[in-house]
This record gives sequence, structure tokens and C-alpha cells, in this order.
Amino acid sequence: MYKQYRSSQQSVDQLLEKSFSNLSVTDLKSQDVLGDVTESSDTVRLVSELSDHIHVESALAEEIQKCWDTVDSQCSKYNGTQARSREPDDGDWKTIRVFVSSTFTDFFCEREVLVKKVFPELREWLQTRKLYLVDCDLRWGVPHDATTAETIAICLDELDRCMEGTGGEPFFLNLLGEKYGWCPADDDLSDEVRSRFDWVPETSITFMEILHGAIRMQNNNAQFAVRTDSIIKDVPGHLLSRYKSSEPRDIEHLKELKHQLQERFSAQIFDYQCKVDGVVTKFGKEIVNVVELEEFAERVLTFFKTAVTRMFPNRSEAMPVNFSTILTEDANQRRFVSEISNNLIGRKSDAEKILAYVNGEISNLEKGKLGTGDPVSRKPELWGDLGCHGNELLCVQGKAGHGKTTLMAWVTQHLIKAGCRVFYHFCGCSGSASVLSVLLQRLLAFLTQDYTKEFLDSLYDSDNSILLEKIKQCLVTMATNEDRREKLVFVFDGLDQLTDANSMFHLSWLPPHLPGNVRCIVSTSTHPPTLNRIQEHAHLFLQINNLQRDDAQTIVETFLGKFNKRLDPKQLQLILDSKCSESPFWLYLICEELRIYGDFRTLTHRVQAITTSMAAALQAILTRLVDEDDTGAMKTTLCLIACSDDVITCLDLQRMLGDISAREALPPMTWSRVRRHLKAYLRILDGSDTISFVHADIKRVIQECFVKNRDDISRYHTKLCDYIEHWCENTLLRRDFLAFHMVKANLHKRLLNFLRNDLDSSKIPSFRRSSFINDMRCRHLADPVIKGVHPAQICRFCRHGKAVFHPSRMHLNERMCVVCGGFTMPIPGRNVDAHLCNFHGVHIRPESPKCFLCGKIQGKEFMSPAVLCMHCQFHNNGKRCCVVEVK
Repeated sequence: MYKQYRSSQQSVDQLLEKSFSNLSVTDLKSQDVLGDVTESSDTVRLVSELSDHIHVESALAEEIQKCWDTVDSQCSKYNGTQARSREPDDGDWKTIRVFVSSTFTDFFCEREVLVKKVFPELREWLQTRKLYLVDCDLRWGVPHDATTAETIAICLDELDRCMEGTGGEPFFLNLLGEKYGWCPADDDLSDEVRSRFDWVPETSITFMEILHGAIRMQNNNAQFAVRTDSIIKDVPGHLLSRYKSSEPRDIEHLKELKHQLQERFSAQIFDYQCKVDGVVTKFGKEIVNVVELEEFAERVLTFFKTAVTRMFPNRSEAMPVNFSTILTEDANQRRFVSEISNNLIGRKSDAEKILAYVNGEISNLEKGKLGTGDPVSRKPELWGDLGCHGNELLCVQGKAGHGKTTLMAWVTQHLIKAGCRVFYHFCGCSGSASVLSVLLQRLLAFLTQDYTKEFLDSLYDSDNSILLEKIKQCLVTMATNEDRREKLVFVFDGLDQLTDANSMFHLSWLPPHLPGNVRCIVSTSTHPPTLNRIQEHAHLFLQINNLQRDDAQTIVETFLGKFNKRLDPKQLQLILDSKCSESPFWLYLICEELRIYGDFRTLTHRVQAITTSMAAALQAILTRLVDEDDTGAMKTTLCLIACSDDVITCLDLQRMLGDISAREALPPMTWSRVRRHLKAYLRILDGSDTISFVHADIKRVIQECFVKNRDDISRYHTKLCDYIEHWCENTLLRRDFLAFHMVKANLHKRLLNFLRNDLDSSKIPSFRRSSFINDMRCRHLADPVIKGVHPAQICRFCRHGKAVFHPSRMHLNERMCVVCGGFTMPIPGRNVDAHLCNFHGVHIRPESPKCFLCGKIQGKEFMSPAVLCMHCQFHNNGKRCCVVEVK
């Protein structure tokens, strides 16, 4: 019918223009008008064509009406069945996602205003309210229209992601002009997309975004910006098709869409004027330069500030925001436990034994074996009387992938809901969670309940020995003070994942016994050093065994059931009889592969290929992901996450995958495709948007497969350095991790420059700065008893200058450590004079010494000794040459 309409339209238009320019379609349907035409016209053919045209016009009107009848029916269904449940606002950091919807080719300038002006200002405003902004604009940076089924699914998947926790009212911005947008053909839509998103036939993808993101749930957080048609006359002819629909069907659909939005969202829609200022070239194609968008930007910014205030009324005013590593990790830990605690299937008997231990019942637990000989890690002299009485800790042990972390998270959540006071630390939660100092800082803050900025800053600057002494004092006070003997539970998961897990003093911080009111639960894999250190403590033991067959079957059926997939009895039997049924994580990998392929005819071969071992399964899966990648970014994505120590956000990763030097991120559509393929293997924490792998073994296999040699390691860590140093706005990332990545990338010259001249590095604790710089220090001995060794000295001119080796420039050179630049206290016997080895002091004469800083030769009477701080003289470093060599 529509093809007939198009073929007859041109010839009929002339007649309409001449004779019926003032009549409506309704008027033309009347017999009187047609009769008049017949009597006044001798051309029967034109009358017949006109009648056909009216018929097609009527059919088009019926099609549009049918479309909106379907929309109204869906609105009734969604409003009746979809509960508007929102996550309670606990005042913690949350992620706000704003989805930007429009057609592909005609809103380039508006998007630039959003990305470069509106969203940066909104992001700063939200940060003062402990809200983290993620703008989801999948058209940004896409050089051409993408018309694939995957593109459709990605757009609507991203919109679904923006809906999480909003009760069906995502923050949604739609830009409308004179273009209706691309309407997918039938073969562009998969059955899954049709069913999942209730696709309305013969509509555009932009229409479906508006329907799914705003209309169905009458979204109060949706805004619609309608650009007037005033710019169309100034658009060059060869570019007009990008800015205006030419098909009458699209024009009528767009007209009705604007009318419906005006009717349904009268308070949330606005028109804006703009002008055309020539044509510019961006991304290799001509773009109409649209200007005077200040009103547009201001109204969008004001709307979303108002919408956020309405959704989070307790954050209407700026909140005191403390950008502390401890508070950030606290938030990450809470979300981590909340996310995975609901995934427990089976293991109920193990959970009951742990809960019984908390309540003092230990008869069902095995007594742990104590190691023979003197303790290697534990320090009895540190803990004193605390080591002579109290409770034994409980060690939960099992192979990697057997569900220990999920079990521990479930127990933690259960205890919190039961009203217990619980401190928990999951070492696999994030990159900083595996650092012992972060664990001790969090524990001390929890025990003291002091979360003021001053106290948290003091914890950050303290080394582990000071933290440990304070923790001991808190525990001793609990053991002796009746007023502070409230029941406490400590949960430490994944002790084998701590960064010092292979060191001699691993777990030296763990008390040998606990006060009577404290219970401690720890977990570890079969990591020998961790198990040996635990055996130095009196402990109870709980072994996590292989999954029961019924539990394995439940996991398979539950997972595949989410995607409406089922295995026949023989296929299910094949999986349950394989080795992978021993481990929940291994089963998860198998089910994910089957979900993607869905070709159960080759199931036997596929299962056999990935059930020999978990490492083999991961290697096969990761290799497939890289081999089948058509974005060119998959391998780099995997390697950057593996090298990042789990501390980067999705935005950080998207930028690193683009052009760092030009500050152009990877196009959002491409990034969304990569993330969609990796979704099953990634964990993205809400609030911080930090990205990591769901299991530590994935990271290990990636490092073995793709980051195998020194060049690979250097390449990926250099990319991380380039981004963090030159683009990243996160000062915590620069302070805590930039130096680490520079070491990994062998960028010693950049590292030294950063530590001595970048103000952010001044916030690094002095013992860490010293550690980094001492690794670059000359290895030769400079003991004064060795012939040819000379003292390092500073002339009287340099002595009163500001510390040249410390970026803060807060103290004088005479009180500066000549290695790390730190401050040295003028206490007799506290400092050690610095010396030059016989290689670096070869041209120095005792009677005419050379200034260590400026290199000028002065008389002895004008010189004063250069000194080393307590960190740079530790152990034998006081007798090393003080010259820092950059290779």
C-alpha cells in the first residue's frame, strides 16, 4: 500500500496544489468534494489517482493511530505491573547515569555542548552531593550510521542500565529536530529484542528509546529538547538529508510524536532556537556548525539539577565530601557484599556452621592444626597478654572458584541484618582492597569509630607498625573494659590475595587470639604461605568441598532459565558428570558459553573443550573473545584492566582505549559493544563505577596469555601512566597509583620528575616516596671507612633555598633529605650524613668540595653536610651512595 502511495504521489501533488490546497484530508473523503472534482474536471485518471492517494493517506493515518494505540496499551500494562521501587538513599556515593537520545546525524553541535559544557558542570555539582555522573551518549563520536541488530540491542541495553535503581524513571534527555530516524527492517530485529523491549512495528530506534525510557512509565526525569525548523533554510542542500526527513511517512510519524510528547510531558518539553554558522569538518566529514546554544545548555542543566534534587531530597544542599581512600573503599566493600551475597546457591550447611561459630557453638567445626617450631610471622611480643586468652579464629578454606567469597558475603549480610556489629574486608573487592595498609586503616577507623578528615588523613600517613600498635590498644581495651565489650565480628575474605601474601611477615597483623566478645572469620584458597601463617594461630577449620550434584544442577538450570534456555536430560547429565560441576565459578563459565552459542548439537565437543581445567576454560574463552572481536579494542581492554590493579573506572578505560594525546575517548557505541561482550566477566561497582574482573583467576590467565613479556608489560603500563598523568582528573589515582605504574613501565626519569616536581606526589606518605626513590639510588657502598668516599655537602647559597627535591617546597635545603626530599628533624643522632661513593665522588677533593645541589666548588668553611631522613637511612641504606641514578 505504501509503495502505491509513493508512486502516485508526485502526479497527484500537482492536482492537490492547484485545486485543493485549502482542504483537509477529512474534507477530501466527502462525496460532495469528489463529485465537484468529477464535474469540474475532464481527467478521469487524475480523479482516480486522487482517490487512491486519499485512500493511502487514510491508511497512513490508521497506521500511526494503531502505533499509538499500541503505545497506550503498553503504558497501561507497565503502569499496572511495574512497581516503582527505588533503592533507599543511604547518603553514600551513588552513580547517576544520564541517557542522551537523538537521531545520529543532526545533533553533533548540541552533543558537543553537552559533553564539553553541560555535563562537566553537572558532574562538579553532583560531586558535592556525593553523586557520580556517567553520561551515556552512544551516538557521540560515531562516524556513520550503524544499522545492525547488535546496535539496537546495545542502545536499549544501555538505557536499561540507566534505569537501575530509579524505579523506571531514568535520567533521560531526548533531542528532536526534523528527522524521525532510522526504522529497522524486520531482519534487523532479533526475536529477543522484540520480546524483551516490546518493540512497536514500523517505528524508529529513536522512537523506541523515547518509549522505553520515558513514555511507558511517564518518566518525571525525562526532558525533551525540540529544535525549531528555523535552521533548515540555512543548511546546505547536499547536507539537508542529514537534518530533515524526506519521506512523508517519517514526517507524519515525527509530527505525531512531537504532538504526543507535548500532550504527555508539557512541563518537561521545550523548544529552542539556534543558528547556522557555516560548515566545519569533524571526524573527516562535513558538519553544519550550529551556534547560539546557550539557552539550550542552561535549560538542560537546570532541569537535571532539579530532577536530581527531587530524587535525592536529602542531598539538596552540598554535603561535606571527604575524598579519602578509606571512605572510598568502605563504599566499595558495601556494594560488593550487597551485590554478590544474593548469588549463594547451596552451601547452606557451611553457612549454618559459620553462624553457629559466631554464636559460640564450635562442636561442628574441625580443630585446626598448629604449626611446629617458633612463629615466623606472628609476633607474641607485640600482642602481649592478648595472646594468652580469648577466642580462636575460624579459617574457611577451599579451592579457587568454589564459592568462598559468595559464602562469606552471604554470612556477612545475614549478620548485619541480624543486628551484629560487623567489620568486613574482601581483598578481591578492588585493587586497593588487596593492600594491607588499606585493610589496617579501615579496621582502625572502624574500631575507633572516628571518620573525621583529620583522623583519616593521619591514618593514611602512618606506616603499618603504627597502625598495628593502635589496633592492639583498641583490642586490649575491649578485652578489659566492660563498657566496651559489645559483640563484634571480623570477616576477612581472600587473605591469599593480599599484596604481601608471599612475604615472610604475611598475616603478622592478625592477633593470635581475640577478646571474648570478638569473633574472627578468615578465608583463603589453597595458597601454602597463607595456610602456614594461619597455622601459627589457634584456629578452627572449615573445608569448602566440591559442589553437591543437586546444587550444581540448580546453578545450571537457574542460570540458563534466566535466558529461557533449557538443556535436555542427556545434555545436563554431560555437564554434571564433568569436572566443572565441582566449582560454581567453573559452572558459571560453562553456562555463559552455552548461552552465547546456543548450539546444543555441538554441546558434547564444546563441553569437553572447556572442562579439562578452569585455567583451560578461561584461556579458551578469552582467546575466543579476542579472535571474534571486530572492534579492535578487546585485547587492549582485557590487558588494561588486568594491569590496572582494579582501580580505574569505565570512563577511565574508555578514554585510554581512544587517543590520549588528542583527548578523544573511544566512541561510546564501540565501548558499549566491548563491555557487552565482556559483561559476564566484569564487575562494575555502582557509585564509583570502578571496573574489575569477577574472579581473580581471569586476571591471572590474561597476564599469562596476553601480557607475557617485558615489552607487553611496559606498553600497557605506559598507557596507564600517560592517561593518569596527562588526562585523568582523579587526584587519588595520581597520588596512589601513578608511581606504581611508572615503576612497572620502567619510566624512571618520569617517575623521578613526578616525585620531585608534581604537587600531587607531595601527598604520598614519606616512607612510600622514599621507597620509590631508593630503588633508583646508586647501589654502591659509601661508608666513610672506604677509601675515595666523600661526604655530600651543600653550599651556603643552596642551604637556604627551598627544598629542591620535594614538590611542596615547604622546608629548606639544609633540612632536606638529599635522596627523597623529605623533611629531617634537627635532632642529634636522628639524622645520618649523606656520602658519595668512590665512583660519584671521583673528582671531589677534600680541600675544595663541590656542592651536591648546584655543583659549584666552594671552600670547606662555606659548606654544611647533606643529610638522609630516617627512611632513606633505614637498614643499610645509610651507608649507600646518595646519588639517584636514572637509567
